[in-house]
Amino acid sequence: MGPDALPPWAGWPGLVLRRLAMGLLAVWVAASLGFVLVQAAPGGPAVALLGEHAAAGQLEEVTRAYGLDRPLAQQYLEWLGRLARGDLGVSYRAQAPVATLIAERAPVTLALMLPALVLASAAGIALGLVAADPRRRTRWVAGVLAGVHAVPSYAVAQVLVLVFALGLGWFPVQGLVDAHAPGGGVANLLEMAWRLTLPVLALAVLQCAFVALLARARIAEELRQPYIATARAKGLSEGAVRRRHALANAAPPLVTLIGWRFGAIVGGSVVIETLFALPGLGRLAVSSALARDIPTVAGIVVVACAVVVLVNTVVDLVAAVLDPRIARTAA
Repeated sequence: MGPDALPPWAGWPGLVLRRLAMGLLAVWVAASLGFVLVQAAPGGPAVALLGEHAAAGQLEEVTRAYGLDRPLAQQYLEWLGRLARGDLGVSYRAQAPVATLIAERAPVTLALMLPALVLASAAGIALGLVAADPRRRTRWVAGVLAGVHAVPSYAVAQVLVLVFALGLGWFPVQGLVDAHAPGGGVANLLEMAWRLTLPVLALAVLQCAFVALLARARIAEELRQPYIATARAKGLSEGAVRRRHALANAAPPLVTLIGWRFGAIVGGSVVIETLFALPGLGRLAVSSALARDIPTVAGIVVVACAVVVLVNTVVDLVAAVLDPRIARTAA
């Protein structure tokens, strides 16, 4: 029995189990690398907490108190055991549970990444549709998009700040108002949205260019298929052919590849949060790495990797809904 003869749901259990197994492996590898790299960095948590001029006795006391005098393999196994129980540990610097620190910073990061992903996807697909129009000379569009995609996110952020913050004075340069500050919840939320506008745009520009290039390539490939000639012969307009046929058939791989870009957005948020002084997970990761706060860095890596894996799993399932052949091949 071939894959096409199977019911649409036949491959779903295998697809989900395979994605979850690969996701758990990816989380373990990423977390382990983060743990080892922070441990191997010059200095150590004791030096970061007490300073380079602290007395040797103080450094030894702090090292022993945190169990950093034990072999690295033993520290890793103990950390891995706590992680398996859902315990991310306690921050060396903040003296607070890492899970609490992440929960406090996560809303800011999500408020930055999710609008950037939605904006980049919607605008990128729209640009891809325009650039794939065979009736127009749109090769220059692809060249411009490729050039934009090559610009680092921090450079895009600096240009936005220079033009819209310092030049026109429309937006603040840095900082984020506290959502719990007095003055009214709705007013504070609007203020946060206003202050997040430039960071969201800075994070979305590169992803938008990538999605547009990808959409243009996939839609152009679909426009060369025989069924497109049939659709045109039925009298459909060129726009309807591209939207209802070419884009519909290009959607499953587009959805999958856009989901994979979520990892790039997570990485880009570290730079953007640092530049705009946003109190999110990216900025917490940078400050914790500089302070050799191993539990916090490892916890952020675990959570970020788990979120990326979850998003990619959901995206794969959405792609399987759009194209049942993906699930059938897993049966």
